Formats: sequence, C-alpha cells, structure tokens
Amino acid sequence: MSEQKIIVPNIGDFKEVEVIEVLVQEGQKIKKDDSVITLESDKSSVEVPSNYEGEVKKININVGDKVSEGSVILLIETSDNTQTEGAAPSVVSKKENNDKVIVDFPKSKEPNTLAPTPLSSEGKVKSASPNVRKFVRELGADIAEIPGTERAGRITKEDVKIHIKNKLSHTTPSEQNKKIVKDEYEHHEFGEVEVKDIPRVKKLSGPHLVRSWTEIPHVTHHDEIDITEMEQFRNSLRDLHTGKKISVTPLAFIMRAMVNALKAYPNFNTSLDSKNGKVIYKKYFHIGVAVDTPHGLMVPKIRNVDRLGVKETGQQLRVISKLCKDLKIDKNKAFTTKL
Repeated sequence: MSEQKIIVPNIGDFKEVEVIEVLVQEGQKIKKDDSVITLESDKSSVEVPSNYEGEVKKININVGDKVSEGSVILLIETSDNTQTEGAAPSVVSKKENNDKVIVDFPKSKEPNTLAPTPLSSEGKVKSASPNVRKFVRELGADIAEIPGTERAGRITKEDVKIHIKNKLSHTTPSEQNKKIVKDEYEHHEFGEVEVKDIPRVKKLSGPHLVRSWTEIPHVTHHDEIDITEMEQFRNSLRDLHTGKKISVTPLAFIMRAMVNALKAYPNFNTSLDSKNGKVIYKKYFHIGVAVDTPHGLMVPKIRNVDRLGVKETGQQLRVISKLCKDLKIDKNKAFTTKL
C-alpha cells in the first residue's frame, strides 16, 4: 500500500480558480478517472479526475477554496498493483452552457460507485454551477430532485424552471399553502417580543393575497403624464345650482382612464380557463381599490365603472372607504347606482 497525491492539473491559463464542488469523501473508494472536484472560473467549469484507484485518506480542500495548477486536492491510498500513474488529464471537448465553457476530461466507462452529496434518487451526483445553485435556493427547491439535461446530468437554469413549473402544475393552491417552513430560531431568543392574535380581516385576506401572488401575472409599468389640465378641470368643478365646489379625487379620473385602456387592450381584462384551454374575455369593468383601514388592508371593488361618471366614481370611492373602515362593507354589493 502506498499514498499518492491528487493535484490540480494544467487546465489552461488559470490561477486561483474556485472549488465549487467536492465530489468525494474521506474513506471512499474511487477508481481512476473518477471526478473528485469541480472548478469554476469566469469562463469555464472543469471537473478534475483522479489519476489513481484507491481509498481517499485525506481531502485537502473545501468548497470555496481557490486553487491553481499543482495544488494538492487529496491524498489517496493505493494498492501495490494500482500504483501506476495515469496520464495527465487533457481537454477533449468544449461547449457553451449558460455563457460558460464546459471542459470535458476523459472518464471511465464504468459507473461511478461514489455517494457524494447532493444526490438524486438514483444515487447520482447533482452537478450545477454556483449561479444555478443560488437560483435553486432562491426558489426554495431541492436540487436533488431536479433532473439535469447537460453532460453528466449537469443542471441548468432552464432545468430548474421546468422542474418548478411541473411541480406547481401538479400541486393545488391549498397544498402549496400547507407547506410549512420551520424557523431556525425562535424570535424571543433575540430580545423581547409581544404575541397577539392575527386580526380577522388579515386572516380572511391572507389566502387571497397568496393566490394573487402565485397565480396572477404581475405587470408593472411606469410612465410620466402631464396632468396639469386635469387638475385645472378637477379644481374648477362647481355645482350648477349652488355654485359649491365639487370635490373629486384624482383616483376617479385614473379609474376612468383604466376603463378606456381595458377597452383598447381587452387582453388585460381576461382570465384563463386552463382546464378547458379557454380564454375568458370579460365585458364588464369592475375595479378593485386598496383601502387602508385600522383593521388591515381591504380591496373592495367598484362594479361597472364604465357606467359611472367621474363625479359618481368619486362618490362611490368615499362610500366604500367609509364602509371598509367601519367593517360594514358588503362583498356582494354592486356599486352601480348613481348617488
């Protein structure tokens, strides 16, 4: 028995390359040409194979370490009949993958018998770049469940997106809401806290907000509009009989503009019936308005805004705002009658 060193080979004009994966563990038996670590620079991702067959005695590097040519990766104990050192690894192909160059080294045709982490259900190594791993963590997914489509099962961002899409399509909203995330620490460990019951309004609105966030496409558009003439008109409104100034909130004008926009672009006033493969085009124009109340945020709707004038829309806004704050809003009430 003898002890050999596995070192970083010549991988081109690179120095201080980051170790992104350690594919072996101490005490494991590996074969010649089995990959032991994965390196990644700004330009390439490289798997470094072993020149020997034997048992890993000591690993000298960790994920995140920087290595260069000649850096000792690990020590391996070989038997007397497996001491012959193999030829130094060489690049055999290159291909583009997520703006990275993947460098392939020769590999043994025999199946890998290691059990490094993370593993798939079949016991295969789950290989992915730091960028992709971060993407997986941000989405709260389990990288071990994601099938990779690149060489040796390497996972790309597109693989992650497809996995998440497939998982959501087979999971009902109620099942998604039941997922429990366990806190690593209790809040009181960091200082004084006060525990109160969740207000009834927030309990009722919570599931709807979650459904809105997960199922409804979110579109944000910013534009600059000169509303000088609108403000002059709004401030000039007077009652024809009494001469008293009529107060109309700018929101009433915005809601009228929204109705005109929805008529011009009807695709924004639709819902999808994914079960039957249909698009439902709505011929009515109900607009929800967020109202901040002492009991929590409420979003009542004013129905058929297209049938109301600007003055009537402003009056309806005042009515529903007061009803919400007094907890007297009727969810079935249709605000269509002119006041």
